[in-house]
Amino acid sequence: MSASFLPTFSLCICTRNRPDDLRRALQSVQTSTTPVHQLIVSDDSTDYRTRDMMLGEFPAITYVEGPRRGLCANRNRALAAATGTHVLFIDDDATLGETFLQQMAERLLDDHVHHVAAGGPANRLILTGTEVCHGERVRPHKGAFLGFQQHNYRCGERMYSIVINSTVFPRELFEHVAFDEQLVYGYDEIDLASRAVFKHNFRIEWLASAANHHFPSPANRDYYRPFLHASRIYTTFKRYGWSERRPAKAAVFLMAAVSHNLAHNVRQQGLRGVAEAWRTTRLACGYIHRHARGAGTTGGVTPITADSVTGSATGSATITPR
Repeated sequence: MSASFLPTFSLCICTRNRPDDLRRALQSVQTSTTPVHQLIVSDDSTDYRTRDMMLGEFPAITYVEGPRRGLCANRNRALAAATGTHVLFIDDDATLGETFLQQMAERLLDDHVHHVAAGGPANRLILTGTEVCHGERVRPHKGAFLGFQQHNYRCGERMYSIVINSTVFPRELFEHVAFDEQLVYGYDEIDLASRAVFKHNFRIEWLASAANHHFPSPANRDYYRPFLHASRIYTTFKRYGWSERRPAKAAVFLMAAVSHNLAHNVRQQGLRGVAEAWRTTRLACGYIHRHARGAGTTGGVTPITADSVTGSATGSATITPR
C-alpha cells in the first residue's frame, strides 16, 4: 500500500440535551484501534449541562456551540471545524466500534492505490458500514417510490443511501454539498448521499464488517417527530426533481405521497388525522418552495462564529467559559 495517502479522521458528534449519552460516546473513542485525528462536539443544548461536562471532563476536545436550528445546521457547524481528510458523524447516543476506523482506513488505502494506478480520480469514495441497534444489524437500504427505505440493494447496484452513524465521507465532498438546513430531522443523510452520487459522481460502498453501535435515547424524540414525514416527502421530491432530473416523476410522487400521508393519518387517528396530514403537507411544500427559490438551504458549510469557540477553527478550539 502507498504511504503517500494516509486518511485522517475528524469525528463529529452533534448533541442536544443528552450529556450522559455523550459521555459514553466520547469514552468509546478512546478504545479505537486507529486514533482519530480530531474529535468535535457541536452542542445544540438548551441548558448548560453538556457545556459544563465538556469543560470539566473533556477540556482538550474541540467544542463548538451549535446554531440551534436543527440537526442539519448543527452538522454543518461541526463540519466547519473539521481538518481531517475524512469526516465521520455519530449521534450522541451512539458509540464508535473498536476496529471501525481501522477497517475504513484499510479500505480507503486500497481504493486509493487502485484508482491512482488506473489513472482515475481518487478520494471520491464514501464508505458506509453497519449500525448495531437493539441487537439488529442495520444496513443501507434502497428507497421505495414513496421514499421509505425498504429494499436491499442488488449486488453491484449503484448505491445512493448510507447509514449515517457508520459512514466515512471524504472532506472534499463538502466543498460541493452540505446538509440541507431546512431539515430539522430525518432523511438528511439520504438527501446528502443522493446528491453526492447523482450530482457530483461520488461512489458509495458498503463495508458490512465495519460496525458502530446505536442506543436510541428517548430524549428529543417528541421534538423531532413532527418533522420526519415532511422530511421524507421533501427529500424524495428533491431527489427525483433535482438530483435525478426527472420532474414528471417528482410531480407524480408528490401527489401520491400527499394522498398516502392523508390516508395513513386518517387510518391511525380518524378525523383528527386530517389536521396532522395537513401540517405535514404544508411543512413539506414549504421546504420544496424555499428550495426552488434557492432559500433555506446551504451550498457550503456554516462558519463557526467567535461567540462559540476561542482559538482557531482548525481543531485547536477550546470551550469558552461562561
